Amino acid sequence: MMKEIIKTIIFEEFSKLVENIEGDFVKNYQKKNSNFLLSQLDNQMIANMVFVSSFESKSGFALEACAKKIAILRYGKENVPTIVNPYNLKHSVNPNTVNGQVIISDINVNNGELRGKIAEFRASNVAAGRRSSGVTHESIKSLLKIAKNYKDGTIYDKPVDLAFFDGTDWNLMELKAGGNLDSSNAPSNVEKILTIYAGLNVENAKLYFATLYNKDGEGNTWKGAVKKHLSYPDMFLIGKNFWNKILPAEVTFETFTEVYKEALTDIDLNKRINDMIEDCLRNI
Repeated sequence: MMKEIIKTIIFEEFSKLVENIEGDFVKNYQKKNSNFLLSQLDNQMIANMVFVSSFESKSGFALEACAKKIAILRYGKENVPTIVNPYNLKHSVNPNTVNGQVIISDINVNNGELRGKIAEFRASNVAAGRRSSGVTHESIKSLLKIAKNYKDGTIYDKPVDLAFFDGTDWNLMELKAGGNLDSSNAPSNVEKILTIYAGLNVENAKLYFATLYNKDGEGNTWKGAVKKHLSYPDMFLIGKNFWNKILPAEVTFETFTEVYKEALTDIDLNKRINDMIEDCLRNI
């Protein structure tokens, strides 16, 4: 049953997450406790802050791992490969050393001139007033023609947050927790995924900025600086829309969130948090 399989995936990934937090909790507490700006806070409050900070920063990686495994349930392992290589280019990347996914390209995705042209493309299509961004699924195809000029006989690999073939198109995603990027780093994140798109170099590819949850509340309009740089909403998969894109048809987003809560209950997260904090404070 898909529901139970997904629950097992979440349980396994978040069990590893909690073990990692437990392993470096004391070290992270000591770092935080050395911050004189927090000197008026008591030890308990600092310890709580350490856990929340660690959990928020690391849970995104755990959910990314869950997302890849869940996408495999829907699209099949062959369509969610560790090494994304639609042209079957000869390469030397060992899939066992890849953390996540990488694309293989015969285009020099590190070339400064190519990156400059991608940055120029983004900047010239920034949303203004009531006009949305001119970076669309259709307009980005112009980057493919540009990218073909940067083949130099070398094979390159570049990490991608999530990539899968849905039977018609390759889907390339820049995946964030809530996507709360400020105006200074939104452009670089967009240029990163545009570079990956150009490197993949296939006509049947779609590019998305995706988030694991809607930071503005599920059902509400998502607000973020990235909307200035990518066409909204067609190049965005926010929260529920992202999960519905990769969840098996018989598992709704609402069921997924229930399963997530059940898995963390089975991990006994609250007790392990309290034990972790108490052990730390007892030994300082």
